[in-house]
Amino acid sequence: MVFKEIGKRNTLNSYIYSTILIIITMKKILYYSLFLLFPLAFSAQTYTWQWAKAGGGDAAPSGSGISETEDELIRDVVVDSNNNSYYLTKIYPQNPNIDGTPVTSYQNSDLLLFSLDCQGNLRWSRTIGGYGDSETAWKLNVDNNGGLYMMTYVSNQANTSSPATFLTIRWDDTHAMPPATTLDNTTPDSGLNTTFLLKYNSTNGNLVYAKPLQGAVSRSLRESDNSVWFMDSNKNIHAIIGFRAGSHLGGIITVPNTFITEFQYYLVKFNYDGGNMTPELNPILLPITGSIRTGLQGKVQMNYDETLNRYYIAGSTSFTFQDYVPLSYAGTPLSDDGYVLAINGTNGNEVWRREFTTFVGPNPNVAPDEKIYSLLKDATGNLYMSGRYFTGGTPPTFNGGSYIYTLPNSTVAALNYNYVMKLDSNGIVQWIKTPTSTDPNFYGIRSARARIALNGNEIAFVKGTSGTEIWDSFTIANPQNDLANSLLVRLNKDTGAAINVHPIKSDYGSEDELTSIAVDNDGNYVMGGYFTTQIFTDPNDGIPTISYSANNRSQFYVAKLAKGPCSPLNTTEISVKETDMQFYPNPVEDILRIKTKDSLKTYEVISAVGQQVKRGTFKANDYTINMQDLTKGVYFVKVFTDKISVVEKVVKK
Repeated sequence: MVFKEIGKRNTLNSYIYSTILIIITMKKILYYSLFLLFPLAFSAQTYTWQWAKAGGGDAAPSGSGISETEDELIRDVVVDSNNNSYYLTKIYPQNPNIDGTPVTSYQNSDLLLFSLDCQGNLRWSRTIGGYGDSETAWKLNVDNNGGLYMMTYVSNQANTSSPATFLTIRWDDTHAMPPATTLDNTTPDSGLNTTFLLKYNSTNGNLVYAKPLQGAVSRSLRESDNSVWFMDSNKNIHAIIGFRAGSHLGGIITVPNTFITEFQYYLVKFNYDGGNMTPELNPILLPITGSIRTGLQGKVQMNYDETLNRYYIAGSTSFTFQDYVPLSYAGTPLSDDGYVLAINGTNGNEVWRREFTTFVGPNPNVAPDEKIYSLLKDATGNLYMSGRYFTGGTPPTFNGGSYIYTLPNSTVAALNYNYVMKLDSNGIVQWIKTPTSTDPNFYGIRSARARIALNGNEIAFVKGTSGTEIWDSFTIANPQNDLANSLLVRLNKDTGAAINVHPIKSDYGSEDELTSIAVDNDGNYVMGGYFTTQIFTDPNDGIPTISYSANNRSQFYVAKLAKGPCSPLNTTEISVKETDMQFYPNPVEDILRIKTKDSLKTYEVISAVGQQVKRGTFKANDYTINMQDLTKGVYFVKVFTDKISVVEKVVKK
């Protein structure tokens, strides 16, 4: 925002200019005046809810209850270096929207990408979908150089003979897959591809590319297995991808004709090379038999230790609950109960494995249901996992390397527990943290996606909660027999000790959970989940209650828990009158040009009421801003170098 760095201006002219700006944007004056007058108040580590938004469509998947793979919930959230946040969710038709702003919907369910700025304002949205509801993705990442990436599975149902209502897969409003031209099962056709690497422009949401990772495939061989991938510190993407028979990755690999119904798995590295993500020539053939298709459900996680050149894979072999898919690595089966696998990054050899084990005992209805929803690594190589496990009768154990850990058991009934766990790089457990309760109504929450985020010396854990749930000295007293409620728990990452808890209240009898979380550059938390009727019903949380009552199925919501306002960028802001810069033409109709001897990096366009309406990155020596899509009026254009930011008032005619 224009006013974040008023305190850094040091000349009379810039002070007068700033005062004019403040008068024009009276809507923001109180907020930023408090920030300037009381900086010490914001330096305290007291987190409060800063904003929340909701959205979705009125239609819903078939069946009752909440489906973690079919309902509208936030599947992932990431934050860039400018504190913009990016979200991924499913969305259904009938009034699809984000905070009341209509968004595109195609047919049945689609994937929705959208971005908010630091203050929760919608920047853009893009819908991925077509006929059917097969579009699948669970993970996002940004390169902080204008790129937003995702690995996507789609199944294009349209062909040249199908009705016009059979839409091909759309990557956005203007880019789509071609329809299949063949109707038989054996003819290769690029319209049948299912695995893509997508890149969007993080500034405006425009598609940069939809890169097919298969060759032309036939209808009988079109299936693939992706969604398990990781972006390293150099912005290279590492992925485990399963292919059927044929030539793939631009001819780099050829899968034998024997792989007709199963997949041959490769560990593929995509070199960043300016965002092109070119696959290396020698992918590692992994000794995987069976299927890791739970990656398509977001239930297999991946991380990479660049120092050790070691990959970590963690997941479960069940799709939902007790529907196990056989999976082995190097000839040894991986546990139905949940597993962690460390493999050598040079040759794919197994380094170590750790597994949950459920002892069924006398109850034949108790079966493994251990899930790992997060797998993070800190700077020293320690691993952190979160998820859930099922306990009834005899509790499950976890092979911690040097010790078999028995996880806490229910003293009430068979139920699900959430957990956070720390391991060192050798897979040795450092601590395991779970909630406790003596409440007979604490029946546990399966938690659609119990996720974590690292933030300095703490871990934030988002989940669902019920009954009376206790984290050390912190107690969350949910209403008796209520359904799931949203909860954020903050833990010390060295010890697992609880730092604080942040529940979100909702209607009694309704179901809501937090499902994803990320940390911004100020140490604040942005997160998302789902709700069914109302969320933020506590008048003391500072957030207006968000209501939705279309069909008692889920809507997604996002929120920010912050210890202070959006921080200023590390630049000094001055008026254009103090520089040799020229902004022309002014008034402007379409293209605004900036003439300067300085090297410009990025820009922001801010409306007269203080809302950011456009931002972007300048290309080399092309200092132009397209203002054509803006309405007539007064704007403040702010451009950034490495050391300063310069503001000019511009009239759009």
